[in-house]
Amino acid sequence: MPVCEAHPIVMWELTRPCDAHCRNCTAGAPARQDSKEMLQEAYRTVDQIASLTPREFIIAGAGALDPEEVVRIIQYARHHDLDPALAVSPSSKLTAEDIGRLVRHGLTRIVFSIEGSTPRTHYRVHGVAGTFESTLRSLRRAREAGLAVEVSTTITRGNVHDLAGIADLIRPVGISRWNLRFLIPMTASARSEMLVAGEAEDLFPTIDEIRQRESFAVRVIGAPHYRRYRLQRALEAGIDHATVRQWPRVSDTQREVMDSAVDDARGFLFITHAGDVRAGEFLLFSAGNLRYRPLDAIYCSSDLFVALRDPDNLKGRCGRCEFRHICGGSRARALAIKDNIFADDPLCAYQPGNLLPIPTALRQTEVSS
Repeated sequence: MPVCEAHPIVMWELTRPCDAHCRNCTAGAPARQDSKEMLQEAYRTVDQIASLTPREFIIAGAGALDPEEVVRIIQYARHHDLDPALAVSPSSKLTAEDIGRLVRHGLTRIVFSIEGSTPRTHYRVHGVAGTFESTLRSLRRAREAGLAVEVSTTITRGNVHDLAGIADLIRPVGISRWNLRFLIPMTASARSEMLVAGEAEDLFPTIDEIRQRESFAVRVIGAPHYRRYRLQRALEAGIDHATVRQWPRVSDTQREVMDSAVDDARGFLFITHAGDVRAGEFLLFSAGNLRYRPLDAIYCSSDLFVALRDPDNLKGRCGRCEFRHICGGSRARALAIKDNIFADDPLCAYQPGNLLPIPTALRQTEVSS
C-alpha cells in the first residue's frame, strides 16, 4: 500500500460566501454561522491540521469574516507552530490598517489573484469591475508591511498569451512565488476556456524560461505533467553532456522537480467550510469529514486517498506512462472531463513509450568499436 506523504500542503476554506463572480467558481452563500460557534469549530480544525505538521498551510474564504475573527484564527494557528498564508478573494477590500493588524498578530504570507496584465483581461475571469486596481493596491500594501506575497493566475485561453505581461506587472512588487493554475473546468461554460493538450505542452517552455529568469519561484498547479516535462529536459541535458563513465545524477534535481508542481493525488488536501476533506480543491469527492473522523486518519487511510496514491489504478495513457510515479495526471480534470477519476489527463499530450536519446558519448563509443 502506498504510504501517505508526510507534511502535506493543506488548504482550508473557512467560508463560502464571496461577492466576486469568477467564471469557474461554484461558491455559494450559505447562512452565516454564529461568531462564537464558528471560532470554536475553526480552532478544532486548526488542532487537526497541526497534527499533520503541513509544509504549507493556506487559509481561503476569509473575506466574509469579520477582521477580528480572522486575526484570532491566525493567532491560534501561530500558537500551534503553523505559518498560515491567507488567500485573499478577488473582491477583497483590504485596507492598510487591516494588513498591519494581521502582520502584528502573526501573518507572514498572503496570496492574491491576478488574471491579466490589464483590467480587461483580469475582469474576464473575475467578473467584478475594480478588482484589478484594488488587488494591486492591496498587494503593494502587503509588501510594504513586510509580508511575503504570492500571486495566483489561472491559465485560460483568455490570458495564455499574457503571461509575459503579468510577469512584468508583478516583478517590481517583489513577490516570492507565482502560482500558475491550469484551468480545471467546473462549469460547462468554463470548458471552452481550457487549453488543449498540445497548447499546454507548448506553454511549458515559456513557463520554464520565466522560472529560470525571474527571482521569484514559479509553481504549476493542476498540470503535474510539468514535472514530466522538466525531468525529461533535465535527463536530456544530462545525457547530452554525459560520458560513458559519468551519468547524470537525477536524484539531485528530483525533489526540486517534484516541488515545481502540485497534484491532487499526493501531498495535498483541501478542507471545505463544512469539514469535508478532499484530495484537491476541484476534486469534489469527499474522503471523509473531520467532524466525525480524525483528519490524519482521513488523509493516510481513507479509501479515496489510498486509491489515488496507487499508480496502478490509473487508466489509459496515464496508466501506461513511465512517468506515472512522479506525475499521475490531474485526477480532478479527468473526473471533470471524462467522468472517471482514474482516466488519463486530457491536458497531457505525452505518448508513453517515447525513448530518451542515446548519449553522444555512447554513440561514438559504439561507432569506434
